[in-house]
Amino acid sequence: MSRPIKLLILIILSLSVYFIYQSTKETNIKILTLADGLSLGINSFGIKEYSYVDYYKDYLEKTNKKVNLIKYSKEDLSIHEALKEIKNNNTLKRDLLESHILIINLGYNDLVYKMSLEEDITISELNKIVKEIDKEYKLLIKEIRKYYKKEIIVIGYPKSNKEDYYSNIGIRKLNKVLNTNTFIDTYSLLYNRNKYFSNPNSYYPNRNGYLKIAQELKQN
Repeated sequence: MSRPIKLLILIILSLSVYFIYQSTKETNIKILTLADGLSLGINSFGIKEYSYVDYYKDYLEKTNKKVNLIKYSKEDLSIHEALKEIKNNNTLKRDLLESHILIINLGYNDLVYKMSLEEDITISELNKIVKEIDKEYKLLIKEIRKYYKKEIIVIGYPKSNKEDYYSNIGIRKLNKVLNTNTFIDTYSLLYNRNKYFSNPNSYYPNRNGYLKIAQELKQN
């Protein structure tokens, strides 16, 4: 076989590999969640079902995309714990580097825990708590940006099922802290608790609620 023909074959093979890679890159999507119980699909009665990110994955797969969904999620995960996990977990660092979509759903556990430490909560104390969370959240985003450079989708928190005066004020203040990237405002989205929460005493929405969040994700 002559040298020009060998060179031509090599060029054709190289181009074939390149186009196959480009085609695969466009259809294979890796979604990573760094989140609490909402991303686990816990329903209004405490049972794990389908979450908003599972519905979102199904939607993408219907558009002929192959989706690899990885959940770094835990029901009681806090911002501080998520930050520590990134610093110490090399697998998570690699997943951040390789992911196409990152969804963060953190902060509510921090708010509830810090509020529980106060015997008599006031607006002044609440502002201090939110300021602490803001500082921790910025550190988390800074650490994430060492490995992940694409768009971050942040899921906010819905209206509280609690009747006390400060719970919803705290959630609204928390959502303002979180609203720095592509933000899904579930406080407005799921405001109708009768429709989106089967159990009035539950923090977790029903299937309609998770579907509603997924529909918002589809718009991004």
